[in-house]
Amino acid sequence: MTWVIQVGLAIESFLNILGACTFLFFPDWCLSFAVSTPNGDVPASAATLWQTYAMLVLALTYPLLSCIPNTPGVFYKRKIIFETLAAGEIGLIGLLLWHAAKSDEESGFSTHVLLLAAINLVPALTWHGVVAWLKPSLMRETEHNLEARKKL
Repeated sequence: MTWVIQVGLAIESFLNILGACTFLFFPDWCLSFAVSTPNGDVPASAATLWQTYAMLVLALTYPLLSCIPNTPGVFYKRKIIFETLAAGEIGLIGLLLWHAAKSDEESGFSTHVLLLAAINLVPALTWHGVVAWLKPSLMRETEHNLEARKKL
């Protein structure tokens, strides 16, 4: 069943690169929907932090790409990556919900945007959590697949 993981890693990597490039090159446009200022002006500091976030997403995408091929020891690499991403998503969801509980003026962002951001992380957390902790066998090469590959 490792093909499920391989396809999932490829899709996740593509979406990460697409989103991060948008965040990196158009931070003001991305944040204009989220800031709580009446005229939608994005502080330069927020745009810089958003670009920093984009670079972190790109940096975390490299390990995803490197774990697509089935190579010796890839299970352990995938497990570490999935656990790391799930832990980060748990932290981000908690942080976003904490700020959503504050007023718009206090957090600097619209409450509904913070809630949507938290909700949008749930599918990724589900994917990483299920694979890392509930179904780690999905990341392993099965004996049947190994034998079939050897015959090729």
